[in-house]
Amino acid sequence: MYIQIKKSNNTQYVYLVESFRKEDGSIGHRTLNKLGKLDDLLKDDPNALEKLKRDVKAKSAELKGAIKKDVVTRLNSMAKSSRLKKFENGFPQVNYAYAIFNHIWSDVLKLDYRLNYLQTRYHAKLKYSLSEVILANLVISILGYDEENSELVYGPDLGFLGCNYSPEQLKEYLANSQDILNEESLYMLRFIVKQLSDEYDMDFLSSTMSQSGLTLDPDTLSKLKMSGSDTTISKEELIFTKTARFNQMSSYLKLIMMKIIRFKLEQATKESYDYAEIRTALREAIVLVDYPLVEGESFLYVKRNNGKNVILMNKILKAMGMSPLFNIQDKTELGHRLHLKLKEDSKIVPNFIMKKI
Repeated sequence: MYIQIKKSNNTQYVYLVESFRKEDGSIGHRTLNKLGKLDDLLKDDPNALEKLKRDVKAKSAELKGAIKKDVVTRLNSMAKSSRLKKFENGFPQVNYAYAIFNHIWSDVLKLDYRLNYLQTRYHAKLKYSLSEVILANLVISILGYDEENSELVYGPDLGFLGCNYSPEQLKEYLANSQDILNEESLYMLRFIVKQLSDEYDMDFLSSTMSQSGLTLDPDTLSKLKMSGSDTTISKEELIFTKTARFNQMSSYLKLIMMKIIRFKLEQATKESYDYAEIRTALREAIVLVDYPLVEGESFLYVKRNNGKNVILMNKILKAMGMSPLFNIQDKTELGHRLHLKLKEDSKIVPNFIMKKI
């Protein structure tokens, strides 16, 4: 609510007005009360208008606080309920495990820096981020969001926290970048292997990467439920078959990121975990987006309750130096716990989902 002054026939009138969201999603304004002439209001007290504005602002904040408290109580109850799935239809969903993959990609593998440098220097005309497109496609594949029988499918109601590309854009941009990535793939892979072999026990990489070519480990792929080649690609094939280069690198990158997560998790918990259960926990790491119906209200993010998966996800977050999420939080708390700077809700909810809200 707020105070508005309107002029009619050279006379100023004072109105109490509120904002509201129309059915089409746009913001409208409506008058709650006509408070009379401005001159009459100021007749006995020249500061009456300012006092009125302060009172209305305080009442508005009090009302918003009461509404938010009611919403938080209701959503907290939902977050703790085993019947949560009943309420999920209609709520946009965001996978927050993407923050973990992004951390590994940028801070551990340093690939964000390398690809951004490559793009800035040689491919500045691209209207999308090479680094973001590759990472998002890899994570979609790792989590199985592209599988036909999957209950969770990336887009249009499920997105990644902080990734603003639709499924169609990701496929298109990756295809457009194929030649660039094929040329860079071996350099990237050699850099990663050299950097990580000792710390993360990457012998399965260094031993299969030789002058004769590259061999993918089918047993490890099977454990991860990932697709890949079980044949050796010769040096000549790597030179002349460009597609094989990037496909091979993509398979290795998926293995590397999962191996790092398991390594950190087992190091922190002193327990053993299968890739399959880690993958399921990462796949099910979702917050439901409760978006405001009134202008100025806060977006709230409700952690999906999925039993043992959320418990394992909490352990993964701690192992990666992050903090488990609350049942419900706003953007500031969400960013704090995932070590991200999330100043705007548009940095959390992808644009292709935000357009539907």
